[in-house]
Formats: sequence, structure tokens, C-alpha cells
Amino acid sequence: MTTIKHIDIIVLSFPVAHYISDWRPVTRTYHLIVFLLTDSGFIGVGEGTPYGSSIAETYAKALSLAKAIRGLTLEDALNALVSREYEEFEEASKFNYGAYLALESAILHTLSQYKGLKHEAKVLGGIYRTKVPITYAFSLNHPRTMLRELKSAIRAGFKYVKFKVPCNFEELRKTLETLCSTGCDVEDVTLIADANGCFHAIEKARKALSTMERYSIKIVEQPLPYNKLKEMASLKREFHGTIKIMLDESLRKPSDVELFAQMECADIVNFHPSKLGCLTITRDTIIKAQKLGLEIYIGSALMTDIGLLHYLNLAASIPRLDYPLEERGFYNTSCGYSIIKEPLEIINGSITLRNLTVSDLDFDMIKKFLVHSLSLERLLTLAGQIRYIFMNQGKFASLIHKQE
Repeated sequence: MTTIKHIDIIVLSFPVAHYISDWRPVTRTYHLIVFLLTDSGFIGVGEGTPYGSSIAETYAKALSLAKAIRGLTLEDALNALVSREYEEFEEASKFNYGAYLALESAILHTLSQYKGLKHEAKVLGGIYRTKVPITYAFSLNHPRTMLRELKSAIRAGFKYVKFKVPCNFEELRKTLETLCSTGCDVEDVTLIADANGCFHAIEKARKALSTMERYSIKIVEQPLPYNKLKEMASLKREFHGTIKIMLDESLRKPSDVELFAQMECADIVNFHPSKLGCLTITRDTIIKAQKLGLEIYIGSALMTDIGLLHYLNLAASIPRLDYPLEERGFYNTSCGYSIIKEPLEIINGSITLRNLTVSDLDFDMIKKFLVHSLSLERLLTLAGQIRYIFMNQGKFASLIHKQE
């Protein structure tokens, strides 16, 4: 069995401009990219994003984990990451799992090559689809701007559209009226409203859902804060048959799905691999949730093409995919960034699985958005330069970034 010879970690950062439900601006995203080289010449690429932690904390965590698995076989390293993350679920009060996702996805990518498999979905548990349906998702903005997004999604053939909603009732009403009553045919589209827990009391959440019900919203994500599960159960009962309740921020560790099922506080659970870290843990928890009678949705973290490919493989490995994958990747959003030479495109609402090698990467784009130093994040220092080695006819490629 091949062993891990070298692990290189870089950070990419992209400027963005969008808002979430309480008009909090998001101006920049950070992406932890891992390149894993084995002693037999295989190389895998993975990506993770910070979730509930800073990029500096996530980077420092990745360095620590990389040190622990360097020199192990790929399978031993995979098992070590999963075991260590389960331990943290039991011990840590604050989660920081973007580093786990970046490292584990790189291992899975390398394992699929080592085993001669076409897709890493086979390593995860099987390939149940080669075309993965996608949700069209957009952020909070002026209602007319959001309407243009909705019309664009419908013209492109998307069947599920998700959008952030404002917390102010009058703004909410105006937004929904514009989206659903201004010459836009939404009869064949399932609309998902993401509240990000912004309706802090059940009375406010009830009023908001009543408004959404009038405008044919079918799914509301996290209408109440993460810890108000009893109130969520009440909303689920009250709006049964018209609106489904989806939990997102309430999911903090795998065992939570058992609590959700016991309390009957959700119809759907949104799984962010960036939040649960290891793709294997995410998949196992998805299967468990479905056995408990919950539907599952795989969320988005605004990933580069690398992360999108891993999300696609996760979605491909699920026997029953209840809803389309939310992650579209930077290229398919208004951002338009791509770090591979031939970007993944959405055709008729789906993305086709495909292989990725390091030689597919666009190194000019990587260098352009590489973070060399972050003055505000003193834990993170990236020194040196990317250097990449391409060997005969693209059979082998490696990218090494030296940290000083």
C-alpha cells in the first residue's frame, strides 16, 4: 500500500459580494487547498472551507492533522482522520472541521487513483448516478435583482430554487410578492426560503411562515435559532402538508439526527460537508438520517471546482438523493471564478461527474488568488512560491508549496 510522502497546504481567497438573511455582507471567501503526494507518485487534491472558525484556525488545524497522518498508508490516514473527528465531536464545544474536509477529500481523490477507479464516489460507497441534479441558489438582494435570478434559473431548467429571505416582515412580504407575483411562473419550481435562524421567537417565525405559505414557498430552512428544537417541532406540526421545515445550523454533530427524529422537529436536514468535515462521516450520517425517516439535502459552501467535484462525488454516492445538490461552484455563480482549465458546467440543471488531475488545474488563476500573507490572521503565514512539475505526457504531476 502506498504511503503519504508529502502534504502541501495553501489558501486561496476570492472577493465576493452577497448578503445573508439579516443583511450581513459577505465580501471574501477563503479556501484551504491540500495537495497530497504518495511515495509511489500518486497525487490527490482536496478542498475545505472554514465553518464557524477563522481561516487561520482552519489552516493551523490542517497543519496539525497533516503532521499526524504523514507517513501513513492512505487507508490508515483515512481511518485516523475519521476516528479523530469523532473524538472531537464528543469533546469539543466549538467545531472546526474545514481542515478535515480538505485533507480527507485529498485522500479520497488519491485512493480512487491508486485503486484505478474512475470516480472517488466508488471509494465512498458506490456510484448511483453520473449526473447530479443541482439547486439554483442565490443570496439576499433587492427584490428586482432576486427576480432576475429566479427568472434566469427557470429559463435554465432548474426545478429547485433556494434564496435567502429578509428578517423584516415588510421586506419579506415585498420580496415574496416580487418573486412570486410579477409575471414569473413558479408552478413547476420548488421554492426554498433560507432564514438562517433569524426569526428569534416562535411568534415571529409563525407569522413569517404564514406569509411564505401564501406565496407557495414549499421548504423553509432554519426559521428559528439552532437550539429551539421544541419550537421547531411546533412549526412542523402547524404547517404540515404545506411547508416542510429544514434544519441547517441545528446540525452540529452526527448524533443530532437521532435527536431530530425523536423530537419530530424537522422534515429535512441540510448536510454541509464543511460542517461535519469528513465526507465519509457526512455520508454515513446521511444514510442514518434517511433510515430515521428524515429527508436529506446537501448544502453549499461556495467552493472552487475542486470542492465542487468532491461534493458531486458525495451526491453520486448516496443511494437515494432526496433533493438536488446545492453547491454550484464559483464558476456557475455570478462570481465566475474557475481554477481548472475546463470548468464544470451545469447543463439542463445537472452536472456530469468527471475526473480531475493536477494537470487540469489553472495555475495562473491559483497564483492570482493565492494568499501569500494575511496580516490580520497572524497564525497564518504562507511563504515561498508554488512550483509545479509536470512529467511525461501528463502521467504525473505534483504541486509543492514550501512553508518556512
